[in-house]
Amino acid sequence: MRDAVLAAPGVVSLHAGALGEVGTYLPGRRVNGVRLTGEEVEVHVVAALWTPVTHTSAAVITAVAGLPDHVGVAGLPVHVVVEDVADDEQARRDAQPALPAGDRS
Repeated sequence: MRDAVLAAPGVVSLHAGALGEVGTYLPGRRVNGVRLTGEEVEVHVVAALWTPVTHTSAAVITAVAGLPDHVGVAGLPVHVVVEDVADDEQARRDAQPALPAGDRS
């Protein structure tokens, strides 16, 4: 799930929460920024400053919904929490429309 969320447009990184309380324990490791309960999925992210939060949230929800059934999140509601924003250069370029060839002012 971590890789799918990080690949979502507008996501700069996962965020473990103000006190590091958001995480999921897997065999031999902890995935910060993802909380799985039997009833829901919480994903805490740092969003790109230049991407609308609604677009980032929708992209995260789509990424989680597209995971294989064996991950164990199929059919669960996904809640996205934007913990912070960061100035991500790639997101800035993606969000700014290109100027027409004759208008470079």
